[in-house]
Amino acid sequence: MGKSINMTQRVKCLTINRYEHGLMVRALYDLWKQTLAEEGPTEDIEDLLLKVIDAPTRKRFGRF
Repeated sequence: MGKSINMTQRVKCLTINRYEHGLMVRALYDLWKQTLAEEGPTEDIEDLLLKVIDAPTRKRFGRF
């Protein structure tokens, strides 16, 4: 039988600064290049990389 689909998804939200965002994008890009060189599947990495790049931003007020 096939995979069962769970209709409820758990979502995690991270708060990261610009520097951390850049690190995450670079790390995913490096992983993508490595996987591509090894001729492995890159679809999941590409999807995650696009999610990180397109993640919404919001201004944060206060000292944090």
